Amino acid sequence: MKPITDTPDPLEAKEQREAFRYSFKGEFHLSMDFKRKPVQVINISAGGMAFKNEGFTQYDVDQINFLLDIPNYRGENIFTAQLRILDISDQGICHGIFENCTIQDYEIIHKYVLEMQKKEMITKFRKQMIRKQMTRK
Repeated sequence: MKPITDTPDPLEAKEQREAFRYSFKGEFHLSMDFKRKPVQVINISAGGMAFKNEGFTQYDVDQINFLLDIPNYRGENIFTAQLRILDISDQGICHGIFENCTIQDYEIIHKYVLEMQKKEMITKFRKQMIRKQMTRK
């Protein structure tokens, strides 16, 4: 008789979703204008982004443009799309979806998310190494 294992479906896991999203914190941030108001982006994925509500309403839409700082990327790193607010949480966070994106636009966002995740991991590792060196002294 084969042993039965309880293996969760990786496509159903919350971590699967987080793997394709970058949440800005600490020294890393991204700002943009939405409906002519500056907003600080909370997180970004290929599907959309979240940002603090500055008086917007559900289904507000705007054309957004921003330059993504992507190391070692030789292609065009300007991202342009329509962003539509699908939901505003009780905590005042707008959750928006990108519309009218090309395949290249999605690739730029994927590359950006991956590079930001790598940058954050390197920064954490360096800080840990510095702490270890400090405790040895």
